Amino acid sequence: MPRDYYKVLGVPRNATKDDIKKAYRRLAHLYHPDKGGSETKFKEINEAYQVLGDERKRAQYDQFGTVFESARGPGQEGFQWAPGAGFGGFNFSEDLRGFGDFDFSDVFEDVFSGFGFGGGARDKRSKKGRDIQIELEIPFEEIIFGGRHPVDINKISACERCQGSGSEPGTKMRKCGTCQGRGRVEKTQRTFLGALSQITACPACQGRGEVPEVACRDCGGKGATKRLESIEIFIPKGVEDGELLKISGKGEASVASGVPGDLYVKIRVQADKIFRRQGNDLVMALPIKFTQAALGDSVEVKTPDGEIKLKVPEGTESGDILKVRGKGVPQARGYGRGDLLVEIKVLTPRHLSKRARETVEKLKEEGI
Repeated sequence: MPRDYYKVLGVPRNATKDDIKKAYRRLAHLYHPDKGGSETKFKEINEAYQVLGDERKRAQYDQFGTVFESARGPGQEGFQWAPGAGFGGFNFSEDLRGFGDFDFSDVFEDVFSGFGFGGGARDKRSKKGRDIQIELEIPFEEIIFGGRHPVDINKISACERCQGSGSEPGTKMRKCGTCQGRGRVEKTQRTFLGALSQITACPACQGRGEVPEVACRDCGGKGATKRLESIEIFIPKGVEDGELLKISGKGEASVASGVPGDLYVKIRVQADKIFRRQGNDLVMALPIKFTQAALGDSVEVKTPDGEIKLKVPEGTESGDILKVRGKGVPQARGYGRGDLLVEIKVLTPRHLSKRARETVEKLKEEGI
């Protein structure tokens, strides 16, 4: 018979943590083998305190009782349980090492999946088609204006002939003989907990409850085939390099009457010869002559939207930033655009004519 840890320590089930600790210390002192006590009794006391003295393990013990204890090998701890996780939160691989190579995680996943714990959620996810991820390289200007790209992907798609039903066109579906149209089957499995019934998706009809009278000749009744499919990818304004775009329902089709998977597109932005991105701003370099910097000028500047006239104030120095508002990258979530930041590069002439040299010499004499 399983031990009652509360009786072992001589405390009521509503005992406080301090009560349990005091009872343990008193009994451990009384039955300690070094003081002539019973080694067996001392081990029982210690085992009980290891569970009841730990709030998490105590909650598990209070909830699962004999299941908690039966699952433990000699000297092993109880279930590793995360609150709210159901049986899927148990870590049986570590806590049931006493049972050798047998994987109790698999047993519990299988056993309790039919009762809505742990594996049941996984069973539902398995009906969804496989997700796909691809990379797409786009030109730099598409981060500003967006774009569309047709992409050919070789993937499992809904069968064109039967439209995913698995049935040859012109024929009917009939009730599955394995599950009698329920879509689920029940099987009994023997575990260390005893005989437990498990309800799972019918393997014959994949949970649909019906099967084709005549299987589609293209897909063999699966409802899906692997083929090349063209998908148009919409590139939103403001997209960033490395960003992952999700296109729902454009992954692979499910072969178990579930929803198709999703397509994930990783964006790679080509470098531009003129502009580089800095957040939602664009940065570019503008080389100007020394005279333009000293006297000021109006120069033509290329922006993503076309050329504009940019006023360069007199006395502009190399490294100064001139801002053109609203000519940057659009906000990905919101309205408006960043700015175009024009970094001035003052060019120093390497070869001067005689007249130019004389002029520069005069400027030098004036301290310029």
